[in-house]
Amino acid sequence: MKKFLLLAAFALLVAGSAGAYQQDFKSGNFFYSVISHSGGTVALVHDPNVSSSKPQYTNLSGEITIPSTVTNDGTTYTVITIGGNCFYKNNTITKVNIPNTVTSIRDRAFYQNTALTKISIPNSVTFIRTDAFNGCTKLSELDLSNSIDTIGRQAFKGCTSLHMLAIPEGVEKIFYAAFENCTNLSAVFIYGETLSWLQGSVFNGCTSLNSINFPNSVYRLGSNVMKGTPWWNNQADGLVYIGSAAYKYKGTMPDGTDITIKDGTKGIAASCFEGCKGLNSISFPNSLLEISEYAFNGCFGLKSVTIPNSVTTMYGYIFNGCTGLTSATLPNTIKTIPNYTFAGCSVLKSVNVPNTVETIESYAFKDCAGLTVLPISNSVKKIWVGAYENCFGLTSVTIPNSVTLIDTNAFSNCIGLKSLTIPSSVQVISNNANSIVKGCVNLKTLNIDNNLFANMTKFSEIREIVETLNLGNSIYAIPEDAFKDCTALKKVTLPNDFTSLGNSAFSGCSSLGDVYCPRPRPIPIDASVFSGVRQSDFCKLHVPSGSKTLYQAMAVWKDFYYILEDAGSGSDVGGDVNGDGTVDVDDINILVNILVGKDSASNYAGANVDGIGSIDVNDINMLINIILGKE
Repeated sequence: MKKFLLLAAFALLVAGSAGAYQQDFKSGNFFYSVISHSGGTVALVHDPNVSSSKPQYTNLSGEITIPSTVTNDGTTYTVITIGGNCFYKNNTITKVNIPNTVTSIRDRAFYQNTALTKISIPNSVTFIRTDAFNGCTKLSELDLSNSIDTIGRQAFKGCTSLHMLAIPEGVEKIFYAAFENCTNLSAVFIYGETLSWLQGSVFNGCTSLNSINFPNSVYRLGSNVMKGTPWWNNQADGLVYIGSAAYKYKGTMPDGTDITIKDGTKGIAASCFEGCKGLNSISFPNSLLEISEYAFNGCFGLKSVTIPNSVTTMYGYIFNGCTGLTSATLPNTIKTIPNYTFAGCSVLKSVNVPNTVETIESYAFKDCAGLTVLPISNSVKKIWVGAYENCFGLTSVTIPNSVTLIDTNAFSNCIGLKSLTIPSSVQVISNNANSIVKGCVNLKTLNIDNNLFANMTKFSEIREIVETLNLGNSIYAIPEDAFKDCTALKKVTLPNDFTSLGNSAFSGCSSLGDVYCPRPRPIPIDASVFSGVRQSDFCKLHVPSGSKTLYQAMAVWKDFYYILEDAGSGSDVGGDVNGDGTVDVDDINILVNILVGKDSASNYAGANVDGIGSIDVNDINMLINIILGKE
């Protein structure tokens, strides 16, 4: 996350710097800003006497030549950049000669230069940035250098006089809407096999474009790349390919359609099958490398998907709103389940999350009401905002020991959730921690083995709902007022070796009937700890065998009228592993998780159901017999 914030800050700095150069001196007709005194480099910048949002250099007209070097106070500088907004909205310049020293043409440098007819980009330039020539409506001749690797966002958008375009070998990326609405552009020639990525709407609205060659190197496509072009209109109905990418399904897809993506396809474009309600099944080739955002958004008829292990990159919203999807198999090559990947897949029941996945991004499984088992793996480290929000079918959630971060609303409104287990591995929780389980109105059991969560303020939304609290052995101190006024709380299991129990920790827990204290020797506590708890006639204190006399001799502990030497039984109900008062499938699930290493037996006092040896399949069989009434 820290790395992301640094990159974001850097991106903002770069974007801001597009029009933020300081004007250090004037030479000839232009103003310059020193980039490096030691390197002797400058940027050509806009007129400091004119607001950067106003037309620039309107005193110049016709053909202009930008010098390669300029001199100021005896120092000669090389011009390497045309700064942001430099010739913003100029309507008098018709041609610009750019020297071979320039390496960067920055944001909006020639934005809406409505008189500009010709521009030659020298071989020194590698990146044409956002809106550089956007709105140059008379630009008819464009000569791109063969050193350019990236054409920026909306760089030539609205150049309505441009009629032919040659993209030289070396260009790798063309960003969003770079040539959008170039309405006279009729032919595009792409040379070489270097171009791999066209973001969305690159040629959208090019209403004359009927001829374009796409090399096989193209495999990453945004949505609407060719929307509104004759090229698209002339394609036959069905799945249309561009280069080695499945671009978009054209026409109305019949119900029950099965699609097999052809061999050699490396990418599926953004929104490729979006809204194809008739899609019944999809088969992917082993050549596939990535699936872009919204690829199957709203494919209501899609029931099951298996993504091959060749896929290394998946983007957000891929299966968003696939309300008929019941199962998904993810590749063991991905590290992230992106934002909204399965959001709205209301009948989704099964998703394998491979042990390569480290991050569940925001709302990845939002509104997946059909899930009864948490889709997660032992490799997941981060659960972001709302990842499992509104997963009504989840009844028991055990967060694996690999997880270190849980963000806001991670499990909010999971109204079927009865039991939640949080391990000691979690190191970061959201600032609004209580909203993690906001709206979980049936969350009766909390199994907490983490000092960050050893306080009901982290679960204030369910303070009057939780009935069973099991505090794991990683917790060494229970804070003051930790579980104060938890009026529904009936049973508490304290850690084995806690060293302090804060004042008023369980004050006002008027329904508390069982306190399990596995410490062989009691520690001193304040009378306020159990203030309002019916120690003398209702609440039972469960202690280890042989410890009763020690507790009877210790202040406050001795006030429990019922002191039983059975700490570790976990419940008055035989086979009640999680201590919620009933024996059901949740108890079986816990034992299964313990056996496969997803949970710890130390979290459940009643895990050894048969009381013989270690926890094994015999304990599960006994639970099944209890549920069936055979025992």
